[in-house]
Amino acid sequence: MPRSRFTPHMLLSLVVVATAGLVVADSNDWVNVNYVLKQANSSSTSSARQSILNKASSSAKSGPWSIVNKSGIKPPSGDIHDYLSWAPYHWPDCNWCSKGTNHLSGPSGSGNSTNSPDGDADDPNYDNGTYDGDDPYENGGYDDDAYEVLDAKLALVQRTLGAVRDAHSGHAHHRMLRRRRSLVGHGTSNIVVQRRQDVGNAQLSPTTVSSLPTDALSSAPTGGSLSLPTSAPTLGSLTKTTTSSRTTSDRTISGNLAPAQGAAKTSNAGSKCTPSPSKTLAPSATWTTCPYQLRDGKVNPDVRSLPDSPAAVSMAQSVIYNAVAFAITKTRSYSQNAANFIDTFFLASTTAMNPNMNYGQQVRGPGKAHQMGSFAGILDMRGMVKVTNAMSILKAAGSPDWTSAREKSMTDWMKSYASWLQNSALGKEVASKANNHVSFYVNQLAAAQVYLGDTKGAQTTLKNYFTHQFSDQIAASGEQPFEAVRTRPYHYRCFNLEAMITNAKLGDQLGMNFWTAKSKYGATIQTALDYVMAQDPKEEDVADIFPHVAAVAAAYGDPKGKYAAFLKKKDSNYASQPFWFYDQSAALPSSPAGHPKRELSISGGAVGQQDVAVYSDATSGKILDASSVVGSGNVTFECPAAFDGVSEVELEPGLTTTCPELEPYYLNLVEP
Repeated sequence: MPRSRFTPHMLLSLVVVATAGLVVADSNDWVNVNYVLKQANSSSTSSARQSILNKASSSAKSGPWSIVNKSGIKPPSGDIHDYLSWAPYHWPDCNWCSKGTNHLSGPSGSGNSTNSPDGDADDPNYDNGTYDGDDPYENGGYDDDAYEVLDAKLALVQRTLGAVRDAHSGHAHHRMLRRRRSLVGHGTSNIVVQRRQDVGNAQLSPTTVSSLPTDALSSAPTGGSLSLPTSAPTLGSLTKTTTSSRTTSDRTISGNLAPAQGAAKTSNAGSKCTPSPSKTLAPSATWTTCPYQLRDGKVNPDVRSLPDSPAAVSMAQSVIYNAVAFAITKTRSYSQNAANFIDTFFLASTTAMNPNMNYGQQVRGPGKAHQMGSFAGILDMRGMVKVTNAMSILKAAGSPDWTSAREKSMTDWMKSYASWLQNSALGKEVASKANNHVSFYVNQLAAAQVYLGDTKGAQTTLKNYFTHQFSDQIAASGEQPFEAVRTRPYHYRCFNLEAMITNAKLGDQLGMNFWTAKSKYGATIQTALDYVMAQDPKEEDVADIFPHVAAVAAAYGDPKGKYAAFLKKKDSNYASQPFWFYDQSAALPSSPAGHPKRELSISGGAVGQQDVAVYSDATSGKILDASSVVGSGNVTFECPAAFDGVSEVELEPGLTTTCPELEPYYLNLVEP
């Protein structure tokens, strides 16, 4: 097999050039309101605060933002005030029955297209972790600098990194082979394998090896040629179902309008195919003519034609920057910026977004079943945590721009949105999930309840999460099985950590200590963070973990300096990042490091036994409890609760996994 003439260093240099000017926004977060008001002069965070002031001013230049500017594309409701995004991991499979015409091939053409998703030629899947097709918004999104990146540069990033992966790694990046190995020496408990009856006595199925096409260069970068294999073995055991009425995507991509990437293949005799059109199809016709199929981690670039998700991300980021900037400087312009952006996005009659996500992460295709959103779409609006945080800060800081009229209008909007999250079919569906989707759902719902003054409701939402879904999310080793089985495990571990930490911070704001809450296997958020720190990110971006390292150090302390040493080694400029201001022990008064006397005393006992710490809520005066599920001694493995009554669960719309597939990750039998 031909080898690349480029070294990995040369290829990565091209990536640096191609991504110049691309700025990744902060991860989802919550910063304690009282802490912000008291930290205007702290010397330890002066550089981070200055960074926030700079970002507040620079980001504001691109505002305000709205979702109504859809470039002529309307959601199925016909109302441009309804949020709309497409499932980025779904691609059209236009398998024409005979030679026909479409937007990619003229009437005289063969109907075969090099733009087929099977060829990846136009798939900007940027697998370096900085800007990749797998999760463009999972690090909080991109501010406006990202929107200026040329499509050609984006394609070069994808192709270049495909070259690094395929020509030099010797294996696909998706997952390592599952190997049973001894538990001795791996820090795990004595684990007794016990499956529930609904799973039966099925044995672990062998790893399925499938061949998926990898990216090929249609033209070589300047300075040499690059020959790549047309396919490479990819490890995978997740069940990929073809399109249903669900969508899939953890974000959409920002950028310029791009045409639908439709395959125009000619069917083999006897195979199922799409009737050939008699006239040339417009790109939009592909959306309702061709069936769409899931390709996890591969983004269809035409999702960039919709501006809603980039607008939501940029708005939320600028609002929190400007709210914090006002609180620490009392400079009126910051307050005015935040209020203006909130008005435009949520309140102004001509530009406001309706309080629902009915059409988020829509999987396109023929039929009414594909004219709706999916549970994954709710993830697009997780920036609501930043918005609610910002509004709480503006109110507490006495902003003259946070008027009673704005307060009332946003309270009404938030009540409607919280009701939609709890009562809509999509909201109920995501609330039943087991992976990062439910973790981020809890972020949004709890933050909304905090803002609305529903302290009891927020406490209940958070406690239910930490005593149910969280209980199955972290194995004894610190592994996160539901995230580890994805195509980019390092990133997804960090992504769910982001949501878990935010949920713990929301609880901390309410005087509750979830930092010491344990999964049924005895693991905490700190255990999960330590596990990820020990992993080699390979082609993924190690920077995903930086804010989480700072947060864990702030919550649990860093007596041996290992967290500080990690950050210093990986990012010497970490103290100048906004997260350094947010992640201080003083900002987490209910955490072990923020208030050592409140740390839970964990005693041994059977799984399910709880230790309870009693605190008093400073706001309501009511007694609160923070539960910690003890997991010590012999731990019995059982299928996660999400499998009760079912044999498989969805991680993304159309992407499922089973208990036998997850089990090795709980038992520490899989090489990371």
